[in-house]
Amino acid sequence: MTITYDDIIHADFSSLETAAKSWDSMGKKFGTLGGHYRDHVRAAVDADSWQGAAAKVFGQWGRKTADEYDQAKGEAQGVAALFRLAHATLEAHKKAVKRVRDEARDAGMEVDSRGRCTMNLDKVEEKKGKKVADAYREDKRAQTVAEEKWNEAIKKAVRETQEADAALKAVFMADPNDPEKTIPNGFNGAIGDEAVKNSAKRAAKTYKAIRDGKTPSLKDLQEASMLARGFDDEPGFSRTLINSLGGPEGLIKTHNRLDDLAYADDKDHKKSYLSLDKGLAVNLASATKDPKTEFYKNFQTGMRRAGLEKYDMKLLTKDPGDAPGPGPARGYQSLVSLMQRGDDDYGKQFLTDTADAIRDAEDVDRGGDPDIWDLQGNFDRKEYAHFANDPYDKLLEVMSRQPEVATEYLDPEGDHGKDGNLSYLLGDRDWKNVDGGPVNPDGVDPDKETSSSRQGLAHALEAGATGEQPQDVKKPAPLHAAHTSAEARVMNRAIELLDPGQGGGAIHPNLQEPVANALADYAPDTHKSLYSADNIRDDLPVSGPEKDAQLSASPEKLIRVMRGVSESPDAYSKIYDAERAQIHQGIAELPEGLTTTNKDVVDQMRRAGAGMGTMEAIKEDIVGDKASEDLDKIQWKAKIKYHVIGGLVTPVKGGVGDPLQRWVDTWAWNDANEDSAAVRKALNERNTKLWLSSDFQIRSMVNQWATSSGYDDDDSSVSTLKAREAMGQRNDARREATQYLQ
Repeated sequence: MTITYDDIIHADFSSLETAAKSWDSMGKKFGTLGGHYRDHVRAAVDADSWQGAAAKVFGQWGRKTADEYDQAKGEAQGVAALFRLAHATLEAHKKAVKRVRDEARDAGMEVDSRGRCTMNLDKVEEKKGKKVADAYREDKRAQTVAEEKWNEAIKKAVRETQEADAALKAVFMADPNDPEKTIPNGFNGAIGDEAVKNSAKRAAKTYKAIRDGKTPSLKDLQEASMLARGFDDEPGFSRTLINSLGGPEGLIKTHNRLDDLAYADDKDHKKSYLSLDKGLAVNLASATKDPKTEFYKNFQTGMRRAGLEKYDMKLLTKDPGDAPGPGPARGYQSLVSLMQRGDDDYGKQFLTDTADAIRDAEDVDRGGDPDIWDLQGNFDRKEYAHFANDPYDKLLEVMSRQPEVATEYLDPEGDHGKDGNLSYLLGDRDWKNVDGGPVNPDGVDPDKETSSSRQGLAHALEAGATGEQPQDVKKPAPLHAAHTSAEARVMNRAIELLDPGQGGGAIHPNLQEPVANALADYAPDTHKSLYSADNIRDDLPVSGPEKDAQLSASPEKLIRVMRGVSESPDAYSKIYDAERAQIHQGIAELPEGLTTTNKDVVDQMRRAGAGMGTMEAIKEDIVGDKASEDLDKIQWKAKIKYHVIGGLVTPVKGGVGDPLQRWVDTWAWNDANEDSAAVRKALNERNTKLWLSSDFQIRSMVNQWATSSGYDDDDSSVSTLKAREAMGQRNDARREATQYLQ
């Protein structure tokens, strides 16, 4: 019967420790009996007083009997060790499940007896603050996403507990007898501390058979997978497994053969082979977690050699006209392909050492060959996405799942980043790894990039700059994200390197949305930078406390990068939404009863105008550049239209959090209670041009604030606030931004 979340939470494993103590006691007693046997029985037999055939035969059996006492002692102590292993393993997994549950509760979730999470907005407000709670009240989709995130986290912890439980069962039922030491059906002294290693060798037997071209039975495949996943937290198991396969080279060959079976030779059992491959990946993570071990040093030494060797893969032996190939693959391509299948739990030094080794192999300035990873053919089809044709980029993708590692690796002042990793990746690196043949006589390189090129870099950059795993570009940015100094340095250096220079222009398509996510995360800082009167412009690029640093990017570079990412409508919408949220926050925090001439009101309206003026300049530059491509122009505007305005047609049910309560978020909408279908039908080109204009938005914004503050829309002081302050600053900011983009 499968153990459940509730079983784990309420399990009492103390009986396992009690059993261990009982078996230890038994082992001591067998040791005592064995001592008595040697001192009294064997001693008498070995005396010279007994001679002849009977004495000789008894002497032989006496030695075996003495050995059996030793084996009995070893078995009892070994079983005790297994019970302690089971106790420690299951307790650790129970704590892991409870830890995820507690983290979910700290995030404002109610967790039921099945491990399902439901957001409690009162709890969110209590633990995270009213602003965060209100954001969820206004965005049910974000609430659902948050719930599913915690549901998946709990499921993962439960699944790992189930796998550990199954692996322990297999170990307890195994029979690692050594016939050279025991009599038939005698005691089993081979358990003990060797139990885990013996399990690793048993799993390795199946893996080695696969490596050598054999096809084990489905039962053997399942057992090996269960052991590999169940003991992936035991470094002794993991190192024994990898050493048994032949170290780095054997690991690569085993992975390649599993890939052949899953995608070419035995597709019917694809899931089994991929499960085994994931087992290799998680054990690689466990085995290399401690960089101080002899195993780690030997593995890295062997990997630097094997990583550059060539290995056959069926994936790369097809006609390169419609598939990758011809092969073979380099060792690092196979290693990173394997790592992609693992969990987000690689050691920091293993990730950075592997990245350094890959860069060493390709960087001309380090004596490398920039074409070392080049292969012919098409890598853009979905069925080839699992292969790391560009091992550096794919490793950065793996690194992005562990943001603190990405930050350290890319930080220009960090232990690894000071070697210029970010500058190399965003500047000097040759990203064309689809081989097109030799360089043409005219000096043109026929090599090409794949459509997925730089995606790993993009996600590592986002993770390194924000301290969070990469997000969907459609997910709202946080209002008050905090960043470390290292993260802010990554963001600032990225802005410097991505700046296309005077006149602006697009940045690489695969960088646009992740960079937009990162920029949106820094909206509290960039909102200030867009306002020419803010003192942030006088600050150092990165300032403030180590754990709450402030970014003060160069305004012209910042605006050109904002424009560069905005070739993607979703990216433009992301930074637009983030800027609008900051404006909303600033105005919402104004105390009640202020007049239109109050300095705080004037300041907030100016800041709002500055942000909106910058975004309008970017929009107009994008549309202007697309003027010769009418279809692209129409499509781009249509996409931002339904993002910026489409959110305003959600049904109004009343209460805090619905669209009518978000008055700044509904600048462009005065009839939010109309029928949704009729609203969408009314979104014609004329209305789009009107609603997306900053004039209309400023009028709506100021009118909404004025109405909520007891003023009439047509009050002269309100008109002055709109025209002189908000629109005046809008004009200045738009003019400044336009100068940077021309």
